[in-house]
Amino acid sequence: MLALLALAAGTLSACTPAPEPTPTPTAAFASEAEAFAAAEEVYRAYLMAAAQRAEGDATAAPEAYLSGPALEADLQAQRDLKSKGIRIVGASTIRQFVGLKADVNGMVALVSAEVCVDISESRILDQDDSDITPLNRPQLGKLDVEFSGDATELLISTSLPSEDSEC
Repeated sequence: MLALLALAAGTLSACTPAPEPTPTPTAAFASEAEAFAAAEEVYRAYLMAAAQRAEGDATAAPEAYLSGPALEADLQAQRDLKSKGIRIVGASTIRQFVGLKADVNGMVALVSAEVCVDISESRILDQDDSDITPLNRPQLGKLDVEFSGDATELLISTSLPSEDSEC
């Protein structure tokens, strides 16, 4: 009887499929250089979408490039502009992008960069479309920017004025 139970148990275990192998996680990016290039591309796309939004393009979605504190700050800035009856028009461009650090070994990459943004072509307009841009406004601004994500979706997570404001 014991032999019969052992044989039945052995037969049942032979019918049980082997567990599927767990895929090995891959790094978010192959290298720091790849992560820095992706981050710069994301920031350029964000600036382009922000300019399109400023020009009234209802399909522009700069918030699609943002997450966390950067998204919250953008949403608050839009509310503030609306409540004050002012808007920003014109494009800002990247003058310089310097990748500082990229942790690319995990499934989620963390990328840090200094971005020098040229705002010389942007203007602040009031409700009457009068230009109220301060005459002494700097033409360039340096930002400390953090990105997080992977090769399929890297987002700006923070963007703050740099302590060293000169580009």
